[in-house]
Amino acid sequence: MRFSYHSLAIITALAGAGCEGSSATTDQTSESGADTTASSTTSGTETDETATTGETTTSGETTTTGDSSGEAPTTTELTTTTGGEVDILEQLAAIDGMWVGELPTPIAGYRLFTMLYEQPADHDAEGGPIFNQRMTLLHRDVAAPMVIVTAGYNINTKSAALGEPATMVAANQLTVEHRFFDKSRPSMPDWTDLDIRQAATDHHRIAAALQLLYAGRWLATGASKGGLAALYFRRFFPGDVDGTIAYVAPYSHGEYDERYEAFIATQGDEACRQALRDVQREVLIRRPAMLDRMAGQAATYELFGADEVLETAALDLPFAFWQYQTASLCASVPSPAASDDEVWAFLKKVSEPNSDADLLRVEPYYWQSATQLGGIFVDEAAVADLLLFPGFNTARSFIVPGPGKTPGRTIRRRRRTSPTGWPPRASGCC
Repeated sequence: MRFSYHSLAIITALAGAGCEGSSATTDQTSESGADTTASSTTSGTETDETATTGETTTSGETTTTGDSSGEAPTTTELTTTTGGEVDILEQLAAIDGMWVGELPTPIAGYRLFTMLYEQPADHDAEGGPIFNQRMTLLHRDVAAPMVIVTAGYNINTKSAALGEPATMVAANQLTVEHRFFDKSRPSMPDWTDLDIRQAATDHHRIAAALQLLYAGRWLATGASKGGLAALYFRRFFPGDVDGTIAYVAPYSHGEYDERYEAFIATQGDEACRQALRDVQREVLIRRPAMLDRMAGQAATYELFGADEVLETAALDLPFAFWQYQTASLCASVPSPAASDDEVWAFLKKVSEPNSDADLLRVEPYYWQSATQLGGIFVDEAAVADLLLFPGFNTARSFIVPGPGKTPGRTIRRRRRTSPTGWPPRASGCC
């Protein structure tokens, strides 16, 4: 089951938030001496998040400010700032519950800070467990607007890139890792604390703390699941920001939303869609060959089993194809006459089986999808006779059983000793 979707973009105009995009962009270009256009930036951090663990180390040559666990490196070569007589690094570190370090950045006119902010695991339980929420800040000017990027997953704390909104209005940019992802998690988490209101309250507390320094206009933005986080931040705390820009925010109707499959059925032409159905079948018909190639990867598939993960990848293949590829790749879909290596290469490119590390990294997404955000209905009809685990490909299946994880696994895993002779099964549920 995939963990990011394409859907509607809900945009509140920048001008409506009081941010003058054109003049601000001109000012930024002239000040930095570099052309920071949207074409050289990202719209958020979702893509970067999936490519890094965000782990950093310290060295003896750097210094840090604040109460730190020694997680992030800093540099003592500070650039000039408009933060006032007291350096902005010191002002940030003086915020109660905040730890701050500085990193070098190639973005002219900006300083990059990596930060930890102490958060309650449950905002409704005073004196309960806490965790440190990871953030990065690209600081330009305390008088400039602030764009808060409400990431939906983990973030890269080693570097940062300006997103489209921050570039358009020459803003500061604060990127916040979502609660329970990577290191932004209590040591003994109660997973019932992972919901949209608790996450929105994280963003509210961060905004309240930083708005004492950054008193200008604030915009919230995010992409995919991060776009949802931006919307829910605005829903629970509408007064915290002046505008919200949600990129491809997928508002699902329940745990098994059939609209995704209906939309996918309209993409490309019928020949391409049939070719994708055919290669789904080839993946499962050639199960031993595909499992052999998985075994040759530098990865493990022990949490849920290699067979289960392979079936999931095959079922996700049409969705993943239209999510990340274009119709130009239709001619490259392997035919039934293709070799095992060709089928595997296509599967790996389009819908690679998720390793244990992949699944653990996005497990909080599966929790939220199963308990609150909803997700995709997966139509198994095209390969129903080849499945060993019909109905397994749901968010609930990928929640690792453990303390504080009350939803658990609610569907029955029924292994078929022989996949033949079973009637087609279109349901993604139990």
